[in-house]
Parts: sequence; structure tokens; C-alpha cells
Amino acid sequence: MCDQCDASGEKTPSGGGFRLSRRAFLALVAGAGGAALSQVSCQPEKGKERVATAASKPIVTTGHATTLAASAPATEGAATTAASGPAPDLGATLFPDAQGNPIATAADCPVLVIPRRDWTTHRPNFHQMQLMNGISRVTVHHTGWNLSTDAWKPTTDDLENIREFHSGGKTTDRGWADIAYHFVIDRAGRVWQARPLVYQGAHAKDHNAHNLGICLLGNFDVQMPAAAQLWSLATFIPFLRGLYGIELGQVYTHRELRQTECPGKHLQGYMDRVRVKWGRER
Repeated sequence: MCDQCDASGEKTPSGGGFRLSRRAFLALVAGAGGAALSQVSCQPEKGKERVATAASKPIVTTGHATTLAASAPATEGAATTAASGPAPDLGATLFPDAQGNPIATAADCPVLVIPRRDWTTHRPNFHQMQLMNGISRVTVHHTGWNLSTDAWKPTTDDLENIREFHSGGKTTDRGWADIAYHFVIDRAGRVWQARPLVYQGAHAKDHNAHNLGICLLGNFDVQMPAAAQLWSLATFIPFLRGLYGIELGQVYTHRELRQTECPGKHLQGYMDRVRVKWGRER
């Protein structure tokens, strides 16, 4: 897990050079059969390697393998005393406006979006969450552990492990209302719906308001993002920007908002390049 994601403001309970058509992408996903897709071959940025990491969560063993060793955030963020939360049915919309009304569907999105119901039956604690009240920025993260598979079952296990770590009741869990991020992109390029977008996330302390959180599975200090991940990221963000009127200058990586290594040097380098490209295309 990225080492600084946290629920600031959440009530606490007592590169774009790669091109692939949508049709070809969906064919790759359908035919991958669990095999990892080829990784993009970009050069690591020069710079200081990370020499220390946050304390790790005990490894969680799932049905496929031992996969998750998530590092704990430094702080959980200030608690709030807000009154009872909004109605739970506001979380049903994939791409809502500020009032929770749908403004786009999965069919409108140029990337494959997997709805939350396809990977978990657990519901967020809606009364612990705050409404987003509009979206004006995007922040990109990585999970921070090495990952090579793009198979469906291991990916859903990883998502469930993240959700449990963020919202579980164990002493090593965060105790938040739900998984911190709004969307997660796996190594096959599938975009998974995570926290309902009508609600504020818990991924960047002091910067969660109006901030849409996207997390890529992998540790991009030591491995390269998969080509399919980068294609989906570079296609999904412009779609979101158009949908919500997000300015290019409001597309961030986590380290640009907080003192953290997230999203890793390789993904940071890609984001630096692709934002320049987007700026030239205006």
C-alpha cells in the first residue's frame, strides 16, 4: 500500500506514447487467460532510491498465494463530528454529479470498468463518509508491493485485502469507512470501481476534498507499470477530465501533495511525460 494514504477528514469510529485500440485492448483482456501482459520499456529516472519504508502490515494469505504486505499510513487524519451520513443509495452511481445523479455509464467510458459488485459484497459505512460535493482534481497512486499477475481471481483477492486493511476492525487495520481509492487499475488494464465516487476518498491527507483517487496495482519503485495499465490510465484520466471539467494542472501524483514515494519513480516519470503530452494537445 502506498505509505501515506489516509482518511483526513473522515469520521473515525470509536506517458502516453503507448497506443492500443479499445477493441484490441478488450481482445487482449479476454484472451490473456491470466498471463501477464508485456510491460512498457521506459528507462528509470535518475534519482535517490528509497532507503527506508513504513512499517509493513502482516502478510495476508489468500486463496491464490501470499500477495499483500501493505504498509501502514503514517497518520489516519483528524476525526470529524459530522451528523449522520447521506443515504446509502447514493453510492450506486458509477459516474455521479455532485448530487449523486448519473452523468455517464460504463458504456460511455473508453476503458473497461468493472463494477464494485463484481469483486465484493461488502458495503461501505456510508454514515462515516462525507459527500464529495463535486470533483475538481485527480490523484494517482500505486499500492507499493510487487505484482506480476493479471488473473481475475488474484486481482479480486488483492482488492478485497486492500478494502479489509482500510476498513477492517483489527488493530493493524485503518478502521476507515471503505477502501480509500475510487478506482484501481490492474496489470491487465481493467479499471475496478472501488469507493463510490459520490463520496470523498481517503487517499491523500489534507487533500481528499473534491479529489478523485486512482491507484495502480504494483510497486513502481522497483517494477515497471504494465503497458495495459498505462494505456488505461492515459485513456481514463482524459475521460474523467472531460466529464468533470478537471484542469490539467489539477492532475497530481501522490508525492506532489504529500511527502511520500508514491506512486514510485517509474510511474512518476510516466505521469511527468504524459501530462506534458496532454498540454501540447490542447
